Amino acid sequence: MTRVKRALAERGLSPLKRMGQNFLVRSDLAGRIVEFAGVGSDDVVVEIGPGAGALTPGLAARARAVIAVEKDTGLAALLREELAELARLEVVEGDFLDVDLAALAREHDAARLVVVGNIPYNITTPLLERIFAARAVVASAVLLVQKEYAERLAAAPGTPAYGSLTLFARYHALLEPLLLVRAPAFWPRPDVDSMLVRFRLREGPPVEADEELLFRIVRGAFRMRRKQLANTLAESLALDRAGVERLCRTAALDGRRRGETLSLEEFARLARAAARD
Repeated sequence: MTRVKRALAERGLSPLKRMGQNFLVRSDLAGRIVEFAGVGSDDVVVEIGPGAGALTPGLAARARAVIAVEKDTGLAALLREELAELARLEVVEGDFLDVDLAALAREHDAARLVVVGNIPYNITTPLLERIFAARAVVASAVLLVQKEYAERLAAAPGTPAYGSLTLFARYHALLEPLLLVRAPAFWPRPDVDSMLVRFRLREGPPVEADEELLFRIVRGAFRMRRKQLANTLAESLALDRAGVERLCRTAALDGRRRGETLSLEEFARLARAAARD
């Protein structure tokens, strides 16, 4: 923490709340996170928001190349100055949400990238959407997210944390919780703990269904999560009672169930039935 505070103070910098900046200041945990990332000597790593560089040197020591994407101009300059000796490191000043991951993969002759980051809590879902959309060129992502967010990702059907986010993540990746990181490991200290999660991106969907139709049904079910499935289907698919009954019968599902009890495969059965109707 002393090193980070001094490095920032010397450059007139301080953590910016609007950018969700909470710097990891435990070198032992940084080392464990790098180990969990499982980076190999031929991997090209994209680091999201390296901040003051807690993970960056460890990643650069293992990877063929590290592209550290930092939105904060002052921190990008700090990284270029303090880590100038790392030949495998490229610091890119910009927003990860604007980065063309396919172009980076081509530029570095990488079949698929590895993404690593201590990410701002307030943009976790847009970041995941960006990574999942680039699954053709991203092999895995190891990310520090809010603990409660990780619990939503891993939730089981019928539990309060289970929702459309759970199914969205499950559709695109295999998830593995790796490490609980308590709030005191960061400066400034956040109000919540974090969880390190590995996302192994799927090369193809785990269920057979039209993706747009599948998630229209999913979003409708959880937008009205206390309503019975028959009611949510009527609204999200604009079906009359007879149409809903036919759809549930084709999918072999009880329309009296609530959507929050359905698995991804059961939602896929509804989407396949709706596509044929």
